[in-house]
Amino acid sequence: MSDNTWLYRRRRLGNALALALGSLATLFGLFWLAWILCVTISKGMSALSPALFTQLTPPPPGDGGGLANAFFGSAMVSLIALLIGTPIGIGAGLWLAEYAQRRALGAVVRFLNDILLSAPSIVLGLFVYSLVVKPLGHFSALAGGLALALIVLPVVVRTTDEMLRLVPSTMREA
Repeated sequence: MSDNTWLYRRRRLGNALALALGSLATLFGLFWLAWILCVTISKGMSALSPALFTQLTPPPPGDGGGLANAFFGSAMVSLIALLIGTPIGIGAGLWLAEYAQRRALGAVVRFLNDILLSAPSIVLGLFVYSLVVKPLGHFSALAGGLALALIVLPVVVRTTDEMLRLVPSTMREA
């Protein structure tokens, strides 16, 4: 038997062994994921009812209730964030793409936007907490909306800027 044949068979055996072990590990992981999903669905199905989505959450010692206020609060905070972040972000992205394309100020704004884009959400939340929640003395949907708007704003600015710069200048002038 030549060295090439022996090396070829050894590689094929190693490949088959690695494929078998990888497949076994995948099946093992999928089994446990499916088991957790089945247990969660079977135990949680009894709690799903229209009341879960329509009733308010009772005060702490109470049982039962629903999640209507959580859904309403999430929608309210998201709406505030979109109403603040979207127009400002589209305007800034439009300015960057059309008017500040070759200016030093445009490069600085893009750089600062990239820094804000990579800022952790906890840092932005603490920033809004110190500027809005502390002076007011209580949490509010406005504070949450402002924090979420700060998270959304650099994404909207970057997306608007990039998409507008993809449009050829001949089509922009039309």
